Amino acid sequence: MIIAKVIGKVVATVKAEGFQAKRLTVVQAHVIKDNVLVPGQTVLVANDDLGAAEGDIVAVTQGSSARMTPSMKSCATDAVIVALIERIDANGHTVFYKG
Repeated sequence: MIIAKVIGKVVATVKAEGFQAKRLTVVQAHVIKDNVLVPGQTVLVANDDLGAAEGDIVAVTQGSSARMTPSMKSCATDAVIVALIERIDANGHTVFYKG
């Protein structure tokens, strides 16, 4: 899984079958560096059934795991938001807290 920040949304009026009711979001992967959550270089488009808002920190799964989520079984997808993150603790420090 990837820790990512929602940085935008994708608007597509024409979508492949199975995607008509899906929300597409733009997420930027983040990494923990010196006990701080910082932006990485990877940007992805992920399906979002959880209603993530711009600025939210989320967990994203990719590949065959993304297609295992119940709502994605009929979609050809590569990335899905599977959790809205409220807090991340690592190395004895809180590196993210939604507060």
